[in-house]
Amino acid sequence: MEPILHRAAAEHGLTVKQLRSRSFAHPVNGVATAASATDLRTRTLAALRVMPRDAVATHVTAAALRGWALPRGLDVPVIVCTDGNAPHLDRRGVYVRRCAIPPRHRTSLDGVTIASAEWTVVELAETLSLLDLVTVIDSALAAGDTTLPHLREALVPGRRGVRTLRRALLYSDGRSESAGESALRLVHTLSGIDVDSQVELRDRDGTLVLRLDLRVRGTSYAPEFDGADHRDPRTHRRDLRRERSLHGWGIQRAGWTFVEICRQPEEIVRMASEALGRPGAFNAADARAAVSASSLTADGMRALERRMARFVRSSPPRSRRS
Repeated sequence: MEPILHRAAAEHGLTVKQLRSRSFAHPVNGVATAASATDLRTRTLAALRVMPRDAVATHVTAAALRGWALPRGLDVPVIVCTDGNAPHLDRRGVYVRRCAIPPRHRTSLDGVTIASAEWTVVELAETLSLLDLVTVIDSALAAGDTTLPHLREALVPGRRGVRTLRRALLYSDGRSESAGESALRLVHTLSGIDVDSQVELRDRDGTLVLRLDLRVRGTSYAPEFDGADHRDPRTHRRDLRRERSLHGWGIQRAGWTFVEICRQPEEIVRMASEALGRPGAFNAADARAAVSASSLTADGMRALERRMARFVRSSPPRSRRS
């Protein structure tokens, strides 16, 4: 069921009294949805029902609706943007930003008016750390929602977060297939170690045999991200067969988890340095700083939650002051 304005209840064969029953929920004032419909799309549509026509979903709301790789465990509020000249609105259940989104950066997704992929990234740069922003951009590129040239064109000089965004674009790669792979790649590149993503190994006939998450350029060393799914017995057996095949190709594989990325970036860099025959030549300080500031760590996640707290509207600000 699509959201229903209270004042339009009769048009749907309902009364306002029925809309106030337990069968319905009210994610924003003046709008009813089915009580079971708690998904982000429904909540966003409900918010847009009572917003000016120029309002669009944006920031983390737009990113989540697109299915991008946002930080794990992040609660996604409903954030919409209205024209910069529009009256300011305070609504329970929705955070309203006044910002003039250029017409070319307004689009629609599954019936929801939404900011373009490029503008969504521009806004996320205000809030996310470097590593988290790179992960989001990687997923947006992999989904085909945008391109690096389009993102560069959308940069707004002087806007909050633009420096982080410029830096993130230097390190983003649409070939990444997971958040863990993005993080592992960034640990290497921030330390000055060149890596290639999704390296294909083909036989003499050109048939694809294996694909490596990453390979340190100029070596046979392949650092790869091992997620929780690798603990499954069937996946573990498949991984063992794959490692035997890699051995036959002369590939030295090293699997890393989120725990090791967070706690041991220096060890990750050390192994890559040795594979290059340059032990001690690379410094992991920048990688350590990026990981520590990201949502992968408890401190980084708490900092992100503090930055996101301003977007939560459980009640209108005027009600809190009264």
